[in-house]
Amino acid sequence: MRTAQASCLHRAKLDGAHRTRPWARALIAVALTAAMAGCARGPEAGRRSQVLSLFTWVPPAEMAVNQRLIHEFERSHPQVKVRMLNEPGGRAMDKLQASIAAGNAPDVMSVHGAFFIPLAAEGAFLPLDPLIKSDPTFDLADFYPQLVRLCRYKGTLYSLPRYTSVYVLFYNKALFEAAGIKYPDASWTWDDFLSAARALTRRSGDPSRRQFGCVVDVWSARTFPWIWQNGGEIVDRSGKTCLVDQPEAVGALQFLMDLRRKWRVTPTLTQTDFRETKEWFKAGRVGMFMSGAWDIQVFKQAPAFRWEVAPLPKKKTRATLLGMENYCISSSTRRQKLAWELFKFLLSRHAQAVMATQLDKQPSRRSVTQHVYLKQKVHYDRRVLVEALEYGRQAPNLPAWTKAEHYLREQLERMWQGEISVEQGARLAAQLVSQELSRTKSGSS
Repeated sequence: MRTAQASCLHRAKLDGAHRTRPWARALIAVALTAAMAGCARGPEAGRRSQVLSLFTWVPPAEMAVNQRLIHEFERSHPQVKVRMLNEPGGRAMDKLQASIAAGNAPDVMSVHGAFFIPLAAEGAFLPLDPLIKSDPTFDLADFYPQLVRLCRYKGTLYSLPRYTSVYVLFYNKALFEAAGIKYPDASWTWDDFLSAARALTRRSGDPSRRQFGCVVDVWSARTFPWIWQNGGEIVDRSGKTCLVDQPEAVGALQFLMDLRRKWRVTPTLTQTDFRETKEWFKAGRVGMFMSGAWDIQVFKQAPAFRWEVAPLPKKKTRATLLGMENYCISSSTRRQKLAWELFKFLLSRHAQAVMATQLDKQPSRRSVTQHVYLKQKVHYDRRVLVEALEYGRQAPNLPAWTKAEHYLREQLERMWQGEISVEQGARLAAQLVSQELSRTKSGSS
C-alpha cells in the first residue's frame, strides 16, 4: 500500500504525458499544488470525519442556539461532525425509546426526567463516574448537588441536567393592579392564592371576554407540590405503596378540584387543552400560572405583557417540584471518547451561560448561576427561581413509575370532570398505582 508521500510523487510523474498541452499543464499545476499540500499535512489529512448524533426535543428558537453551539464544537474538534436530531413534538420520548430499542440510539441525547430512570434501569445509558474520574478538566462539584442526586440510578451517575427545572408562580402585574391586589410574595398561603384568584376572575357570556384568576394543572406531577405543601407524600419509602389516598394528599387534591368546581376561578380544561393555557396567560386572560423558566421565551413574545414571578403559595410547609431534562450518553456508542467531549461541551460553563443569557434557561451550574444568571439585567426576579431550588423535591424516582402514573392521571381526570369524588378517586388511584409498583421491582436510586 502506497504512503501518502509516494502517492503524491506518482501523481507528479503524470505531468510528462501532457507536456505539449498548455491547458493540461495549468490544470495539473493546480492539482499538484493541492496534492502536495495534502502531503504536507501528512496522513491525518485523509482521515474521514467521525459523526456523532445528538438527539434533542426543543422549539425552533432553542434549536437555533443549539446549532450555533454545535458549530463552535465542530470548529474546536475538526475531526467531528455532529448530526443533530431534533423532535419538538409531544412524541419525542416515544421516538427516542423506539430508536434505543431498535439498537440505533443517538450517541448523546436529551432525556425527559419521567423517562430517565426506566431507561437507566434498562441499561440505555453510559455510566459517567469513570469518565469524570479520569478527566481532571470536569468539575462535577460545580453542579447543584440536589440536581446531581436526580441523575443517579442505584448510586451510579448516568446523566447531568441541561438546566434547572423548578416550578414557581408567574403572575400578570397589570391584572393585579387593576383588581387592587398586592403582588404575591413569599408570605403567601393557599388562602391568599384563593382570595386573589376569586378577585381576578371575570365571568362573561362572551368567551373572549372571560378572565380567570388562575390556571391549575391537575394531571399528575404538577399536583405534587400541593400535596407536599399540605404534608402529604406520593409513595412510601419502599416505593411500592402509593399514598395519595392519605388525608393530607386528599386535602390538597380537594383544594385544587374546588378551584374549578366550587370557586370557578380556573377554566374547565382537559389535559389536551392545558397545552394552550400559556397562550391565554400571555394574552392577559389569566392572572396566575404555575410554570418554570422554560416558558419565559413564550411570554417574552408579547413585549407589552407585564409579568413577574413569586414562590408558590404554601400551606403547612413550602415545596415545589424539581423537573429534569438531562443529557446522557448512549451505552452503545462506538465513539465513547468523542461522545464524552460533546457531552462536556453541552454542559460547559460557556454553553450554560449562552443558554441563560439568550434563552433565560436557569443554569444547573452554581458558578454560572452566581456570575452570569443573577447578574444579567432582566425585568423579573431570578432569585425566586434560584431560591426555589433549595426547597424543591423530586417526583417518585422509580423504574415502574411511568407505567403506574397513568392510573393516577386517569383518576385525576375523573375528579376534575366531576365523575367521581376526590376521596373515591384518590382511593382508587392509590390502589391501582400500588398494584403496578408491587408488580415491578422498584429499584429506586
